[in-house]
Amino acid sequence: MSIPMSTWQPPSGNPQPYASPPGFQPQSFQPYAPKPSGSNTWLWVLLGLGGMAGVCCCGGGIGVVMFGMNIVTAEVADKLRDNPKFREHIGELQEMNVDYIASAAKDDDETFVYNVKGDKGSGVLTVKQVTDDDFNETIEEATLRLPDGKQVQIVP
Repeated sequence: MSIPMSTWQPPSGNPQPYASPPGFQPQSFQPYAPKPSGSNTWLWVLLGLGGMAGVCCCGGGIGVVMFGMNIVTAEVADKLRDNPKFREHIGELQEMNVDYIASAAKDDDETFVYNVKGDKGSGVLTVKQVTDDDFNETIEEATLRLPDGKQVQIVP
């Protein structure tokens, strides 16, 4: 059995079927787009300034919160400094720092946890405090947990 062969022939005027048509001259091939005429300096400057502004805004917000909590901590310390039960276990107050993680773990937004240290001892003070209309702190309840686990009701 024989396989039939095609009898097709290209048109007589153009012997190469894939050749460019007459009069067509292709431009040189460029595999990559040309670089833009301007530089990226402005882009980097703007990105750098935007990044610094973002850091300043976030850092500024955190700074304001820390400043506010320092004021509140000082007010609470002043109110508890002369409390007889507090002085019995802690003595003269030397340090009082907010425990932000423990405070955030509380269900109540008005309850804060402080790490306190005095000349007689140390402990963890949990305070439920309310800010009145004049922005003064009022302590509704305060409990001191001593290192041995003992709980002491400070206020009321």
